[in-house]
Amino acid sequence: MNKNGKIFYGWWIVVATFIIMTFIYAPVANLVSLFILPVTKELNFGIPQFMLYFTVMALAGMAVGPIAGRLMKKMDVRLYLTLFILITAIAFVGFSFSTTLIHFYLFAILMGAGMVGGAMIPTSVLITNWFHDKRGLSLGIALSGSGFGGVILSPFVNWLITAYGWRAAYLALGILIAAVLVPLAVFVIRLYPADKGLLPLGVGKSVNNAQKKVLTGTSQGEALKSLSFWALCFAIIVGGIVVNSTIINLAPYLHEIGATAKTAALLLSLGSAMVIIGKLLAGRFFDKLGLITTLLIISAGSIVSLLFLMKANVVLPAILYTVFSGIGSTAITVTPAYLTGALYGEKEYGAKYGVVSIFISLGAAIAPIVSGAIYNINHSYGLLLNVLIVLSIVQFALFFVSVKTKPKFASNQDVSSGEVA
Repeated sequence: MNKNGKIFYGWWIVVATFIIMTFIYAPVANLVSLFILPVTKELNFGIPQFMLYFTVMALAGMAVGPIAGRLMKKMDVRLYLTLFILITAIAFVGFSFSTTLIHFYLFAILMGAGMVGGAMIPTSVLITNWFHDKRGLSLGIALSGSGFGGVILSPFVNWLITAYGWRAAYLALGILIAAVLVPLAVFVIRLYPADKGLLPLGVGKSVNNAQKKVLTGTSQGEALKSLSFWALCFAIIVGGIVVNSTIINLAPYLHEIGATAKTAALLLSLGSAMVIIGKLLAGRFFDKLGLITTLLIISAGSIVSLLFLMKANVVLPAILYTVFSGIGSTAITVTPAYLTGALYGEKEYGAKYGVVSIFISLGAAIAPIVSGAIYNINHSYGLLLNVLIVLSIVQFALFFVSVKTKPKFASNQDVSSGEVA
């Protein structure tokens, strides 16, 4: 609350970005498995050939990330978001009418652009712009929309597929995305606090629209020249391999170790809920415990989750796997967004995070390749789990280097006028 009793407008930005993550990121990234069997059976596609669209989508996201980061600064944010929301909606509608693999691949390009340009980058940029204090908590809440979307949309989409078919489910998602999010973008979202006559939370009192906070930090060019930035990017790639390899291989691994169908269903259900909790915890940890301690907790979460996964044919270790994986998975969600601002400042944040987003997508794109190659060595998931544990240690080492070698820049958070980058 402000002193006048009003809720700080930035919290409405948090609500809006939470809803964006719910209706864009969750359907694109979390509901894939619901469509695989009905689509491939009806159209006689091989599952690997159909799932190639996911790689196409990730590559499209890589290409769009840097462009979107700069475009968001140059365009009216309401127009920018409306554009990318409609791109995502068109992708889902296009999927509903697709009859060949090339159709899915082409619309996957739009889907990747929509996920990165409409959800990942805007959420991180908006929260960074609006919050100096409680930034980690705000990011955690906003990004947890992806997990919430998985929880509420999975049964809805599953019902649509069962009752009306996969085409109707894709079409309904496309209409829902446009209907819910376009009004939100137009009437709620504002890029800067100064657009509402405010300063970011924790910086100062309300100001006139003409007054804006000076955004401090390195430029994109300066960040790209630093060891810290590239250590961060490689840490994100490694984290992406760990997190995504676990997700895509979970079902066949559970079958290999003899886990029951009931246990598998329990893990899938709990997993989405623990993602929400994990993001909230990670954001709060960054605010309260500092960078190194939080990064250690996140990496340790991945390691411990993998150890419990080795015994996931027993219910208790299986449940504990979901708990710790919810924390570990934030290495590629809350962590990149928070560290980009914490290590390199708010100046040109969108452009810098646009580059970082390339490596988030790259980790997702190469995870199936890396995990498949490791599995094929001895056709057992045991070796893969051991390698992922080692990679979790490498991940923390790279994050540590990134923090310790961060470029220095002047802090100027109390300034209330000047250039906005």
